[in-house]
Amino acid sequence: MINNSAKKLPWVTAAIGLAALGWGWTGGGEPLVWAGAGAAAGVALILFTEPALAQTSEWSTRRTAARVRGKSPAAAPRAPAKPSQREPMEPGPGNVKSLVETLLSDGRYALLLRPQIAGNLDTELLTAAGEQLDQQMALVPDGEVLLEPAVPGADLSLAAADEPHGQGLTLHVAPAFLDRYPVTNRQYQAFVDASCYEQVAIWDQVVWPAVLDFVDATGQPGPRFWREGRFAAGREEHPVVGICWYEAAAFARWVGKRLPTDAEWVKAACWPVNLGPGSQIQRRFPWGNTMDRNRVNLWGCGPGDTVPVEEHVAGVSVGGVYQLIGNVWEWTADDFRFAGDMPDGRGTPQPLAVLKTLRGGAFDTYFDHQATAQFASGDSPLARRHNVGFRCALGICDLASQSAVAFALSAVPAEESLEEPVEDCDEEASDEADDNAGANRGLPATAIAANP
Repeated sequence: MINNSAKKLPWVTAAIGLAALGWGWTGGGEPLVWAGAGAAAGVALILFTEPALAQTSEWSTRRTAARVRGKSPAAAPRAPAKPSQREPMEPGPGNVKSLVETLLSDGRYALLLRPQIAGNLDTELLTAAGEQLDQQMALVPDGEVLLEPAVPGADLSLAAADEPHGQGLTLHVAPAFLDRYPVTNRQYQAFVDASCYEQVAIWDQVVWPAVLDFVDATGQPGPRFWREGRFAAGREEHPVVGICWYEAAAFARWVGKRLPTDAEWVKAACWPVNLGPGSQIQRRFPWGNTMDRNRVNLWGCGPGDTVPVEEHVAGVSVGGVYQLIGNVWEWTADDFRFAGDMPDGRGTPQPLAVLKTLRGGAFDTYFDHQATAQFASGDSPLARRHNVGFRCALGICDLASQSAVAFALSAVPAEESLEEPVEDCDEEASDEADDNAGANRGLPATAIAANP
Protein backbone atom coordinates (compact mmCIF):
# COMPACT_ATOMS: atom_id res chain seq x y z
CA MET A 1 0.00 0.00 0.00
CA ILE A 2 1.30 3.46 -0.92
CA ASN A 3 1.28 6.17 1.71
CA ASN A 4 0.37 9.81 1.21
CA SER A 5 3.77 10.65 -0.26
CA ALA A 6 2.63 9.01 -3.48
CA LYS A 7 -0.17 11.55 -3.77
CA LYS A 8 2.42 14.35 -3.87
CA LEU A 9 4.00 12.99 -7.02
CA PRO A 10 3.78 16.29 -8.97
CA TRP A 11 6.30 18.02 -6.71
CA VAL A 12 8.11 14.85 -5.75
CA THR A 13 8.72 14.41 -9.47
CA ALA A 14 10.75 17.60 -9.54
CA ALA A 15 12.27 17.47 -6.07
CA ILE A 16 13.41 13.86 -6.25
CA GLY A 17 14.14 13.71 -9.95
CA LEU A 18 17.40 15.59 -9.73
CA ALA A 19 18.25 14.05 -6.37
CA ALA A 20 18.00 10.59 -7.91
CA LEU A 21 20.19 11.28 -10.92
CA GLY A 22 23.26 9.68 -9.39
CA TRP A 23 21.79 6.21 -9.77
CA GLY A 24 19.12 6.90 -12.33
CA TRP A 25 21.29 6.68 -15.42
CA THR A 26 24.02 4.37 -14.20
CA GLY A 27 21.96 1.32 -13.41
CA GLY A 28 22.26 -0.19 -16.85
CA GLY A 29 18.96 1.09 -18.20
CA GLU A 30 18.19 3.20 -21.23
CA PRO A 31 19.76 6.68 -21.36
CA LEU A 32 17.64 9.38 -19.82
CA VAL A 33 16.92 12.65 -21.56
CA TRP A 34 17.42 15.94 -19.80
CA ALA A 35 15.48 18.93 -21.07
CA GLY A 36 14.90 21.58 -18.43
CA ALA A 37 12.32 20.65 -15.82
CA GLY A 38 11.17 17.74 -17.99
CA ALA A 39 14.32 15.81 -17.11
CA ALA A 40 13.44 15.82 -13.42
CA ALA A 41 10.01 14.50 -14.30
CA GLY A 42 11.45 11.84 -16.58
CA VAL A 43 13.90 10.55 -13.99
CA ALA A 44 11.30 10.47 -11.25
CA LEU A 45 8.70 8.72 -13.39
CA ILE A 46 11.21 6.04 -14.34
CA LEU A 47 12.50 5.52 -10.80
CA PHE A 48 9.40 6.10 -8.74
CA THR A 49 6.92 3.83 -10.38
CA GLU A 50 4.23 2.42 -8.11
CA PRO A 51 6.27 -0.66 -7.08
CA ALA A 52 9.26 1.51 -6.16
CA LEU A 53 7.11 3.88 -4.13
CA ALA A 54 5.45 0.98 -2.39
CA GLN A 55 8.79 -0.61 -1.57
CA THR A 56 10.25 2.63 -0.22
CA SER A 57 7.09 3.34 1.79
CA GLU A 58 7.03 -0.17 3.24
CA TRP A 59 10.68 0.09 4.27
CA SER A 60 10.08 3.44 5.96
CA THR A 61 7.02 2.08 7.75
CA ARG A 62 8.94 -0.97 9.00
CA ARG A 63 11.70 1.31 10.36
CA THR A 64 9.18 3.40 12.27
CA ALA A 65 7.36 0.34 13.55
CA ALA A 66 10.62 -1.20 14.72
CA ARG A 67 11.40 1.88 16.78
CA VAL A 68 7.95 1.94 18.34
CA ARG A 69 8.23 -1.75 19.30
CA GLY A 70 11.46 -0.94 21.10
CA LYS A 71 13.83 -2.46 18.58
CA SER A 72 16.12 0.52 19.16
CA PRO A 73 16.41 2.80 22.21
CA ALA A 74 14.14 5.54 20.82
CA ALA A 75 10.48 4.93 21.58
CA ALA A 76 9.18 6.90 18.62
CA PRO A 77 10.55 8.77 15.62
CA ARG A 78 11.56 12.37 16.15
CA ALA A 79 10.62 15.33 13.98
CA PRO A 80 12.99 15.97 11.06
CA ALA A 81 15.96 18.19 11.86
CA LYS A 82 15.55 21.79 10.76
CA PRO A 83 18.27 21.73 8.08
CA SER A 84 16.28 19.08 6.18
CA GLN A 85 13.01 20.98 6.13
CA ARG A 86 12.62 22.40 2.63
CA GLU A 87 9.52 23.81 1.05
CA PRO A 88 8.08 21.57 -1.71
CA MET A 89 8.63 23.01 -5.17
CA GLU A 90 6.26 22.66 -8.08
CA PRO A 91 7.92 21.55 -11.32
CA GLY A 92 8.70 24.34 -13.75
CA PRO A 93 11.59 26.06 -15.53
CA GLY A 94 12.01 28.56 -12.71
CA ASN A 95 12.63 25.84 -10.15
CA VAL A 96 15.22 23.84 -12.08
CA LYS A 97 17.90 26.31 -11.02
CA SER A 98 16.75 26.03 -7.39
CA LEU A 99 16.93 22.24 -7.56
CA VAL A 100 20.42 22.39 -9.02
CA GLU A 101 21.51 24.86 -6.35
CA THR A 102 20.18 22.48 -3.70
CA LEU A 103 22.34 19.70 -5.12
CA LEU A 104 25.34 22.01 -5.10
CA SER A 105 24.71 23.07 -1.50
CA ASP A 106 24.62 19.40 -0.49
CA GLY A 107 27.94 18.73 -2.26
CA ARG A 108 26.31 16.66 -5.01
CA TYR A 109 28.02 18.47 -7.88
CA ALA A 110 29.18 15.18 -9.43
CA LEU A 111 25.61 14.45 -10.49
CA LEU A 112 25.55 17.61 -12.59
CA LEU A 113 28.73 16.69 -14.47
CA ARG A 114 27.37 13.40 -15.77
CA PRO A 115 27.12 13.21 -19.60
CA GLN A 116 23.33 13.12 -19.50
CA ILE A 117 23.18 16.42 -17.64
CA ALA A 118 26.26 18.57 -18.30
CA GLY A 119 25.47 19.30 -21.92
CA ASN A 120 22.08 20.74 -21.00
CA LEU A 121 23.04 22.99 -18.09
CA ASP A 122 23.58 26.66 -18.69
CA THR A 123 27.04 28.15 -18.30
CA GLU A 124 26.47 29.47 -14.79
CA LEU A 125 25.35 26.16 -13.30
CA LEU A 126 27.90 24.07 -15.18
CA THR A 127 30.69 26.39 -14.07
CA ALA A 128 29.54 26.21 -10.44
CA ALA A 129 29.57 22.40 -10.55
CA GLY A 130 33.00 22.35 -12.19
CA GLU A 131 34.44 24.74 -9.63
CA GLN A 132 33.21 22.56 -6.77
CA LEU A 133 34.82 19.54 -8.42
CA ASP A 134 38.09 21.44 -8.76
CA GLN A 135 38.01 22.61 -5.13
CA GLN A 136 36.90 19.37 -3.51
CA MET A 137 38.61 16.65 -5.56
CA ALA A 138 42.15 15.99 -6.79
CA LEU A 139 43.22 14.22 -9.96
CA VAL A 140 44.81 10.79 -9.75
CA PRO A 141 46.46 10.42 -13.18
CA ASP A 142 46.45 7.17 -15.09
CA GLY A 143 49.38 4.79 -14.83
CA GLU A 144 50.63 1.72 -13.02
CA VAL A 145 50.83 1.24 -9.28
CA LEU A 146 52.24 -1.60 -7.20
CA LEU A 147 50.08 -3.00 -4.40
CA GLU A 148 52.13 -4.84 -1.80
CA PRO A 149 50.59 -8.04 -0.43
CA ALA A 150 48.81 -7.74 2.90
CA VAL A 151 50.68 -9.79 5.49
CA PRO A 152 49.08 -9.33 8.93
CA GLY A 153 51.58 -7.94 11.42
CA ALA A 154 54.45 -7.70 8.94
CA ASP A 155 56.47 -4.58 8.19
CA LEU A 156 57.19 -4.99 4.47
CA SER A 157 59.43 -1.93 4.47
CA LEU A 158 62.13 -4.10 6.07
CA ALA A 159 62.44 -5.97 2.78
CA ALA A 160 62.20 -2.90 0.60
CA ALA A 161 65.93 -2.24 0.47
CA ASP A 162 66.65 -5.63 -1.08
CA GLU A 163 63.47 -6.06 -3.10
CA PRO A 164 61.70 -2.74 -3.68
CA HIS A 165 58.71 -4.29 -5.41
CA GLY A 166 58.46 -7.48 -3.37
CA GLN A 167 55.76 -9.92 -4.45
CA GLY A 168 53.06 -7.41 -5.05
CA LEU A 169 50.47 -6.88 -7.73
CA THR A 170 50.99 -4.22 -10.40
CA LEU A 171 47.76 -2.68 -11.68
CA HIS A 172 46.92 -0.03 -14.23
CA VAL A 173 44.81 2.80 -12.86
CA ALA A 174 42.59 4.83 -15.16
CA PRO A 175 42.45 8.58 -14.43
CA ALA A 176 40.08 9.44 -11.61
CA PHE A 177 39.30 12.08 -9.04
CA LEU A 178 39.67 11.51 -5.29
CA ASP A 179 38.18 13.67 -2.55
CA ARG A 180 40.81 16.01 -1.15
CA TYR A 181 39.42 15.45 2.35
CA PRO A 182 37.65 12.62 4.22
CA VAL A 183 33.87 13.04 4.36
CA THR A 184 33.01 15.28 7.30
CA ASN A 185 30.22 15.23 9.86
CA ARG A 186 28.75 18.31 8.20
CA GLN A 187 28.62 16.60 4.81
CA TYR A 188 27.17 13.42 6.23
CA GLN A 189 24.52 15.42 8.10
CA ALA A 190 22.98 16.38 4.75
CA PHE A 191 22.68 12.67 3.94
CA VAL A 192 20.92 11.98 7.24
CA ASP A 193 18.68 15.04 6.98
CA ALA A 194 17.57 13.94 3.51
CA SER A 195 16.15 10.74 5.11
CA CYS A 196 18.55 8.63 3.08
CA TYR A 197 18.37 5.83 5.63
CA GLU A 198 14.81 5.34 4.43
CA GLN A 199 15.53 5.49 0.69
CA VAL A 200 15.86 1.86 -0.27
CA ALA A 201 17.16 2.54 -3.77
CA ILE A 202 20.54 3.92 -2.67
CA TRP A 203 21.44 0.91 -0.51
CA ASP A 204 22.97 -2.39 -1.58
CA GLN A 205 20.17 -4.93 -1.67
CA VAL A 206 22.14 -7.44 0.40
CA VAL A 207 22.14 -5.07 3.40
CA TRP A 208 18.49 -4.00 3.35
CA PRO A 209 17.56 -6.03 6.47
CA ALA A 210 20.47 -4.52 8.41
CA VAL A 211 19.80 -0.85 7.66
CA LEU A 212 17.22 -0.78 10.45
CA ASP A 213 20.12 -1.28 12.85
CA PHE A 214 22.24 1.57 11.48
CA VAL A 215 21.29 3.95 14.27
CA ASP A 216 23.05 6.38 16.56
CA ALA A 217 23.38 6.31 20.36
CA THR A 218 19.75 7.42 20.75
CA GLY A 219 18.28 5.03 18.21
CA GLN A 220 17.90 7.54 15.39
CA PRO A 221 19.20 6.78 11.87
CA GLY A 222 22.79 7.91 11.57
CA PRO A 223 26.41 7.22 12.58
CA ARG A 224 26.89 5.14 15.71
CA PHE A 225 28.24 7.89 17.97
CA TRP A 226 25.86 10.69 17.06
CA ARG A 227 22.91 11.59 19.26
CA GLU A 228 19.38 12.49 18.13
CA GLY A 229 20.45 12.29 14.52
CA ARG A 230 23.16 14.93 14.89
CA PHE A 231 26.90 15.12 15.46
CA ALA A 232 28.41 16.68 18.58
CA ALA A 233 28.77 20.46 18.64
CA GLY A 234 32.05 21.78 17.33
CA ARG A 235 32.84 18.72 15.21
CA GLU A 236 31.44 19.91 11.89
CA GLU A 237 34.71 19.52 10.01
CA HIS A 238 35.90 16.35 11.75
CA PRO A 239 35.72 13.19 9.65
CA VAL A 240 32.52 11.23 10.16
CA VAL A 241 33.14 7.94 12.01
CA GLY A 242 30.96 5.15 13.29
CA ILE A 243 29.73 4.29 9.82
CA CYS A 244 30.02 0.88 8.18
CA TRP A 245 31.13 0.12 4.64
CA TYR A 246 27.54 0.01 3.39
CA GLU A 247 26.79 3.44 4.85
CA ALA A 248 29.88 4.84 3.15
CA ALA A 249 28.85 3.27 -0.16
CA ALA A 250 25.29 4.61 0.15
CA PHE A 251 26.55 8.15 0.83
CA ALA A 252 28.91 7.93 -2.15
CA ARG A 253 26.04 6.79 -4.35
CA TRP A 254 23.84 9.63 -3.09
CA VAL A 255 26.38 12.29 -4.06
CA GLY A 256 27.01 10.68 -7.46
CA LYS A 257 30.39 9.19 -6.62
CA ARG A 258 31.72 5.84 -5.38
CA LEU A 259 34.30 4.50 -2.95
CA PRO A 260 37.87 4.47 -4.30
CA THR A 261 39.49 1.23 -5.33
CA ASP A 262 42.59 0.08 -3.47
CA ALA A 263 44.70 0.91 -6.51
CA GLU A 264 43.32 4.46 -6.77
CA TRP A 265 43.84 5.11 -3.07
CA VAL A 266 47.41 3.76 -3.06
CA LYS A 267 48.33 5.59 -6.25
CA ALA A 268 47.15 8.88 -4.77
CA ALA A 269 49.19 8.24 -1.63
CA CYS A 270 52.47 6.91 -3.02
CA TRP A 271 52.45 8.83 -6.36
CA PRO A 272 54.48 6.38 -8.51
CA VAL A 273 57.15 7.71 -10.86
CA ASN A 274 57.88 5.54 -13.89
CA LEU A 275 61.58 5.59 -14.77
CA GLY A 276 61.26 3.20 -17.69
CA PRO A 277 60.31 -0.43 -18.36
CA GLY A 278 60.46 -2.38 -15.10
CA SER A 279 61.66 0.63 -13.12
CA GLN A 280 59.29 2.53 -10.88
CA ILE A 281 59.64 4.57 -7.69
CA GLN A 282 56.86 4.75 -5.12
CA ARG A 283 56.80 6.78 -1.93
CA ARG A 284 56.23 5.07 1.38
CA PHE A 285 54.32 8.09 2.66
CA PRO A 286 52.56 10.87 0.74
CA TRP A 287 55.44 13.26 1.57
CA GLY A 288 58.40 10.90 1.09
CA ASN A 289 59.98 7.73 2.46
CA THR A 290 60.50 8.63 6.14
CA MET A 291 57.86 8.86 8.83
CA ASP A 292 57.43 12.39 10.14
CA ARG A 293 54.92 12.52 12.97
CA ASN A 294 54.65 16.28 12.70
CA ARG A 295 52.74 15.75 9.49
CA VAL A 296 50.04 13.37 10.78
CA ASN A 297 47.57 12.63 13.55
CA LEU A 298 48.67 9.26 14.98
CA TRP A 299 49.04 7.76 18.44
CA GLY A 300 51.39 9.84 20.58
CA CYS A 301 51.56 12.86 18.25
CA GLY A 302 48.01 14.19 18.36
CA PRO A 303 45.16 14.93 20.76
CA GLY A 304 44.09 11.28 21.01
CA ASP A 305 41.01 12.05 18.91
CA THR A 306 40.12 13.08 15.39
CA VAL A 307 41.01 16.55 14.16
CA PRO A 308 39.40 18.69 11.41
CA VAL A 309 40.09 17.36 7.93
CA GLU A 310 41.97 20.46 6.76
CA GLU A 311 44.69 20.14 9.42
CA HIS A 312 48.18 18.69 8.84
CA VAL A 313 48.84 20.54 5.60
CA ALA A 314 52.45 19.31 5.67
CA GLY A 315 51.19 15.77 5.13
CA VAL A 316 49.30 16.54 1.91
CA SER A 317 50.06 14.25 -1.02
CA VAL A 318 51.70 15.35 -4.26
CA GLY A 319 48.28 15.49 -5.86
CA GLY A 320 46.78 17.65 -3.11
CA VAL A 321 44.96 15.03 -1.00
CA TYR A 322 44.80 15.58 2.77
CA GLN A 323 45.14 13.05 5.60
CA LEU A 324 45.67 9.90 3.57
CA ILE A 325 47.78 8.90 6.57
CA GLY A 326 46.35 9.21 10.06
CA ASN A 327 43.24 10.73 11.64
CA VAL A 328 40.88 7.92 10.48
CA TRP A 329 41.16 4.63 8.66
CA GLU A 330 39.36 4.79 5.32
CA TRP A 331 37.08 2.26 3.66
CA THR A 332 37.88 1.38 0.05
CA ALA A 333 35.67 -0.40 -2.46
CA ASP A 334 37.67 -3.64 -2.56
CA ASP A 335 37.55 -6.85 -0.61
CA PHE A 336 40.47 -7.24 1.79
CA ARG A 337 43.25 -9.28 0.18
CA PHE A 338 46.07 -11.14 1.86
CA ALA A 339 49.16 -13.02 0.79
CA GLY A 340 47.62 -16.48 0.95
CA ASP A 341 47.97 -19.48 -1.29
CA MET A 342 49.53 -18.62 -4.62
CA PRO A 343 48.39 -21.28 -7.09
CA ASP A 344 49.52 -19.27 -10.12
CA GLY A 345 53.04 -18.85 -8.77
CA ARG A 346 52.97 -15.08 -9.19
CA GLY A 347 51.95 -14.05 -5.71
CA THR A 348 48.47 -12.90 -6.62
CA PRO A 349 46.73 -11.88 -3.38
CA GLN A 350 43.68 -13.89 -2.47
CA PRO A 351 40.45 -12.16 -1.39
CA LEU A 352 38.72 -12.51 1.95
CA ALA A 353 35.22 -11.80 0.66
CA VAL A 354 33.75 -11.24 4.13
CA LEU A 355 36.05 -8.29 4.82
CA LYS A 356 36.48 -4.88 3.21
CA THR A 357 39.78 -3.04 2.99
CA LEU A 358 40.84 -0.24 5.33
CA ARG A 359 43.80 2.03 4.62
CA GLY A 360 45.76 4.92 6.09
CA GLY A 361 45.84 4.40 9.85
CA ALA A 362 44.03 6.51 12.45
CA PHE A 363 44.61 8.82 15.40
CA ASP A 364 45.10 5.79 17.65
CA THR A 365 47.40 3.80 15.31
CA TYR A 366 50.55 2.93 17.25
CA PHE A 367 52.90 1.22 14.77
CA ASP A 368 54.45 3.31 12.01
CA HIS A 369 54.32 0.45 9.49
CA GLN A 370 50.53 0.43 9.78
CA ALA A 371 50.40 4.07 8.71
CA THR A 372 51.94 3.91 5.25
CA ALA A 373 50.72 4.31 1.69
CA GLN A 374 50.81 0.53 1.23
CA PHE A 375 49.57 -1.02 4.47
CA ALA A 376 46.12 -2.57 4.27
CA SER A 377 43.88 -3.88 7.01
CA GLY A 378 40.37 -5.28 6.82
CA ASP A 379 37.15 -5.39 8.78
CA SER A 380 33.58 -6.59 8.46
CA PRO A 381 31.58 -4.35 6.10
CA LEU A 382 29.06 -4.02 8.94
CA ALA A 383 31.60 -2.76 11.49
CA ARG A 384 31.00 0.79 12.78
CA ARG A 385 34.26 1.80 14.47
CA HIS A 386 35.21 4.98 16.30
CA ASN A 387 38.28 5.44 14.11
CA VAL A 388 37.04 4.54 10.62
CA GLY A 389 35.78 7.01 8.02
CA PHE A 390 35.97 7.30 4.24
CA ARG A 391 36.40 9.53 1.23
CA CYS A 392 34.87 9.24 -2.24
CA ALA A 393 36.19 8.85 -5.78
CA LEU A 394 34.90 9.62 -9.25
CA GLY A 395 36.16 8.07 -12.47
CA ILE A 396 36.77 10.53 -15.28
CA CYS A 397 35.01 8.05 -17.54
CA ASP A 398 31.86 8.62 -15.44
CA LEU A 399 31.85 12.34 -16.21
CA ALA A 400 30.92 14.28 -19.31
CA SER A 401 33.65 14.56 -21.93
CA GLN A 402 36.96 16.16 -21.10
CA SER A 403 35.93 19.24 -23.05
CA ALA A 404 32.71 19.44 -21.03
CA VAL A 405 34.49 19.51 -17.70
CA ALA A 406 37.07 21.93 -19.06
CA PHE A 407 34.29 24.12 -20.39
CA ALA A 408 32.77 24.12 -16.92
CA LEU A 409 35.98 25.73 -15.73
CA SER A 410 36.14 28.16 -18.66
CA ALA A 411 39.12 26.37 -20.17
CA VAL A 412 37.73 25.77 -23.68
CA PRO A 413 35.30 27.58 -25.96
CA ALA A 414 31.59 26.99 -25.45
CA GLU A 415 31.16 25.50 -28.90
CA GLU A 416 33.27 22.44 -28.00
CA SER A 417 31.37 19.16 -28.01
CA LEU A 418 29.79 18.15 -24.70
CA GLU A 419 28.72 14.67 -25.68
CA GLU A 420 31.75 12.51 -26.44
CA PRO A 421 32.61 10.15 -23.57
CA VAL A 422 36.11 9.83 -22.20
CA GLU A 423 37.68 6.77 -23.78
CA ASP A 424 40.43 6.01 -21.27
CA CYS A 425 38.33 4.24 -18.70
CA ASP A 426 39.04 1.42 -16.26
CA GLU A 427 36.17 -0.97 -17.05
CA GLU A 428 36.19 -2.54 -13.58
CA ALA A 429 36.11 0.85 -11.84
CA SER A 430 33.43 2.04 -14.25
CA ASP A 431 31.30 -1.03 -13.56
CA GLU A 432 31.72 -0.42 -9.86
CA ALA A 433 30.67 3.19 -10.31
CA ASP A 434 27.62 1.99 -12.19
CA ASP A 435 26.78 -0.37 -9.36
CA ASN A 436 27.29 2.28 -6.70
CA ALA A 437 25.37 4.90 -8.67
CA GLY A 438 22.39 2.55 -9.58
CA ALA A 439 52.71 15.73 -11.09
CA ASN A 440 51.98 19.26 -9.63
CA ARG A 441 50.61 19.52 -6.09
CA GLY A 442 46.89 20.16 -6.20
CA LEU A 443 46.60 19.52 -9.96
CA PRO A 444 43.41 21.30 -11.04
CA ALA A 445 40.52 19.59 -12.76
CA THR A 446 41.33 21.53 -15.94
CA ALA A 447 44.37 19.30 -16.31
CA ILE A 448 42.21 16.60 -17.84
CA ALA A 449 41.73 18.79 -20.90
CA ALA A 450 45.47 18.96 -21.44
CA ASN A 451 46.09 15.29 -20.62
CA PRO A 452 43.65 13.22 -22.70
